[in-house]
Amino acid sequence: MERNYRRTQRRPPYRRQSRDRDLKGKKKQFIKKSRELIILDILPYGHPDDERPSWTKQPLAQVLTFPDFVLYEVRLSERETNLNIQDKDIYENFIARGQLKDVLRKIDYDDLTTTSKALLEPILEREVVNYEEMFINFFNNSSSITPRMHALKLLPGIGQKHMWEILEARDRQKFTTFQDIIDRTSISNPAKLIAQRIIKELQRDAKYYIFSKTQRYE
Repeated sequence: MERNYRRTQRRPPYRRQSRDRDLKGKKKQFIKKSRELIILDILPYGHPDDERPSWTKQPLAQVLTFPDFVLYEVRLSERETNLNIQDKDIYENFIARGQLKDVLRKIDYDDLTTTSKALLEPILEREVVNYEEMFINFFNNSSSITPRMHALKLLPGIGQKHMWEILEARDRQKFTTFQDIIDRTSISNPAKLIAQRIIKELQRDAKYYIFSKTQRYE
């Protein structure tokens, strides 16, 4: 069921993962070992907004998974590893190399560090292209969500005029690539629009979640 989320101007306090939450029946977060992920930031001394004493903080990495587009904080290995920002691989391989361990918690956009926020949009644009077929399917088969709202209009910058332009073009012939969309409509960068929509969902500034599974995993 879709829910409305209201944006708050004030940054929420850092919420650390606690074993007590698991003991109370809170669903423990995990990443499928076959899931691809990319490193957004590496925090060997814990999150800077975590106000606990430094000796109690855990080394962690902020990561983004594909193609479900969800943000997590994952425990770093205690030993020194050759892990770098923007490293990308299957989660299982990071574990096998002794670089990452278990998931600390699923996070939202507001929990990201400055580094993670700066990297998020360009990384998303690149990964959207890597999953082009999935998003072309959205352009070809998306439909109305309500009598007054089509899913295409959830993309930033897509209004009534652009929506009809896309619908008429796909009725004539299904889109095959992002370049095909660019060539046959006035949409100049469909990958960027999708990336911006995913960020909007990660920010909880959305009523409908069409790409990110961040809400579904709760």
